[in-house]
Amino acid sequence: MIFLRRKFIFSLVLLSFFMVGRAEAGRNEALIVNGVAKTISSAFAIPFGILGGAAQNGFPFGLVTGAVQGTFSAVGKAVSGAADIARGGAPYAKYAALAL
Repeated sequence: MIFLRRKFIFSLVLLSFFMVGRAEAGRNEALIVNGVAKTISSAFAIPFGILGGAAQNGFPFGLVTGAVQGTFSAVGKAVSGAADIARGGAPYAKYAALAL
């Protein structure tokens, strides 16, 4: 029980760091955080698409249309997230040579 409480508190603290980071960070840091959020949320697009399609169109056809829509949504979010991460990290690429 204590482990779950610690895990919950850690999750809240981590979430608050991301929320503060989005609100007060500069443009580049905000792009990186948005890109990470889009990339992580892309993993949930297919299951949500399947559930939404099944609820909207019925059992056999709703699952297929939901899977197709979820796949397109997942790919779009992943590509958009990767582009945001690249755009946000590009100004810091000049420091990569110093790190080597």
